[in-house]
Amino acid sequence: MGYGFVSVGTAATLILADNTQRLSVVIQNGGSNNLFIGQDASVTTANTIYLVTNGSLTEDSSGTKMYCGPFYGISAGTGTTMAYYWEKTR
Repeated sequence: MGYGFVSVGTAATLILADNTQRLSVVIQNGGSNNLFIGQDASVTTANTIYLVTNGSLTEDSSGTKMYCGPFYGISAGTGTTMAYYWEKTR
């Protein structure tokens, strides 16, 4: 199990690396800008989902195959936003 945070700017930033032992993950936008989340460094403000301030993304295996790849983020507007994460592993 691990948790922490990453400062995400206007360029694609790795939030969580791939992890084949991942069982669940939560990513929360702790900043004041929208946070856009994607599976690779091509993430933009136009091609993926976004989290508003204090919004979160939850992925859980729940008996099905869990996404074990990386999570990247990009901040909308100027400045940075904080991506807080919690990852449960085997």
